[in-house]
Amino acid sequence: MSRVEDIKRRIVGQWRLVSYETRDPNGRRGRPYADAVGRIDYSDRGHMSGQVMRPGRRREEAAAGYIAYFGTYSIAPDGESITHHVEGALHPAWVGGDQRRAMTFDGDRLVLSATVERGGQTVTHVITWEKL
Repeated sequence: MSRVEDIKRRIVGQWRLVSYETRDPNGRRGRPYADAVGRIDYSDRGHMSGQVMRPGRRREEAAAGYIAYFGTYSIAPDGESITHHVEGALHPAWVGGDQRRAMTFDGDRLVLSATVERGGQTVTHVITWEKL
């Protein structure tokens, strides 16, 4: 079995959000979605969907504090990243694009991370999932 096939076998299924934190180059950590809840699903046919929600959002801020998208996925040949090919998303700019995530396993947990630059500052988002 190839490395990609082994990883695909491991990720197929439903996952529950364990933690979502940010890390900056100075070692500071943050929690952009305090007490976040979420799910990510991977099918054996290459489809995925993911949602993360910050509880307690006010009605007038329904979309703020919520990430949701679906599409297909591919695993890099080296097994160190996964790319979500976005077909539909709450955030219109993501539709038709790719969301690449570094990918590691910590025991039975799946850890996805992405480094983002905003306003001249680099922040890494680290999202940890536990299989249901």
